[in-house]
Amino acid sequence: MSDGSNGNVQPGHGGHHEHGDGLEAERLSALAKLFDADGLPDLDEISGPVYWPGLSVAEAGREWNDLRSWVEQLVARFPHLDHHVIPRCWFLHNGHVEALAALRDHERVNFGEAAPGTAAVDWHRAFRDIETRLREWTGQLACGATHDPRSPQRRSIDPDEWDRFVGEDVYRRDRQAINRGLAE
Repeated sequence: MSDGSNGNVQPGHGGHHEHGDGLEAERLSALAKLFDADGLPDLDEISGPVYWPGLSVAEAGREWNDLRSWVEQLVARFPHLDHHVIPRCWFLHNGHVEALAALRDHERVNFGEAAPGTAAVDWHRAFRDIETRLREWTGQLACGATHDPRSPQRRSIDPDEWDRFVGEDVYRRDRQAINRGLAE
């Protein structure tokens, strides 16, 4: 598997594409890396999806590099994925990270030797869904040429309301279990 440190193309800085030759060279270089011996991992050696929040310190370093490399390759393969879909600061937005990681993992499984003939279409459906989600999320960001973090709005829960809800839910479940037992 590539460690992402093999000179991957850096995405352009700013919200606009560079002029013709620079952008074209960037895309050609990224596409060439797709066919490089180190470019793509052996798809049959990949296990299930990565649960991003559960990564260890050692796994995180490797996964970040792998994900960056994959995202750069994805953007090279699908040039319509501009900054309106995947912002330059995508790695600073957890939703983008987890959605892109899920799409990468989906691709890995769908293009393995054991995948059915319909798997490519399944991947493109997932790609469409994730692209739509990313476009929506990116549209809600304040990021432009630079990252603009928004403070997450914490929603505090009224402790009394919470306790009442949990108590009612547990009571309802208990009553359902009792009624099922009596019905048997």
